[in-house]
Amino acid sequence: MRPLAAALLLSLSACTPRSEAGETGPPPTAAPADTTHADWGRFFEAQDAHGTIVVLDAQTGQRHYFDPQRAAERFIPASTFKVYNSLVALETGVVPDVDSVFAWDGVERGVEAWNRDHSMRTGIAASVVWLYQELARRIGEEGYRAAFAREPYGNGDTGGGIDRFWLDGALRISAEEQVAFLDRLRRGALAFRPEHQAAVREIMLLEEGDGYRLFGKTGWATTLEGRSGTVFWEGPDVGWFVGWVERGGDAWVFALNVEAAGPGLDMGPARRAIAEAVLADLGLLPADGGR
Repeated sequence: MRPLAAALLLSLSACTPRSEAGETGPPPTAAPADTTHADWGRFFEAQDAHGTIVVLDAQTGQRHYFDPQRAAERFIPASTFKVYNSLVALETGVVPDVDSVFAWDGVERGVEAWNRDHSMRTGIAASVVWLYQELARRIGEEGYRAAFAREPYGNGDTGGGIDRFWLDGALRISAEEQVAFLDRLRRGALAFRPEHQAAVREIMLLEEGDGYRLFGKTGWATTLEGRSGTVFWEGPDVGWFVGWVERGGDAWVFALNVEAAGPGLDMGPARRAIAEAVLADLGLLPADGGR
């Protein structure tokens, strides 16, 4: 190569940005800084609750928080574990599809909607404890051990009974971990078959509105005698609402957990009310009166 041409090539090379892998291209764009919204406390106070919420902007990687310290703390997942449980039930073959019907055992329980036959589609919508306890007994300890090794979930601890560990046993997960798990489910990136992830996403759809779709699952570890049949949680009530919102091909993943700040908390409606107020504040759901 002639000296002049070689010098020109070296000059051009020095001016071209390269990635660590040696490929040319623009420098990476840093994700926006995470944001803590202290003003979201008004939504918790309105329900006489304290707790946390995390909202992940899946497009940018930015996280929005109320109480990020609590967001990293692990709590019992209660019925939010039905999302993971549904995946394991399908993956292990203990249920062939989300519409296979399980016969009610005839035991009257404190929630009237539970006192009939159910499939996973109806069972996750009504949060039917007995159905998922039956699935858990069929999955067994080895089934969960293999699932947690392949796809971790919180502390992965099944202590307290194979059909109780997520209700009043040893399983714990944080809001941060819930968001990470649900974001992978949303993208079909979990270590479960794609068709099983798609089926679970389908049965998690709660509502569709003008330009949005809301997916989610509630949970409630409660001392209320009779509500959960034989399940009696010994700690303070912990309520969850987890899921994601889709708008125009974009998505935001969220996880909320709450406890009572005073006697005025009505846990049943409060979980969704707080989360949906936060999502409306971010412009992801219509404000009050618009749904």
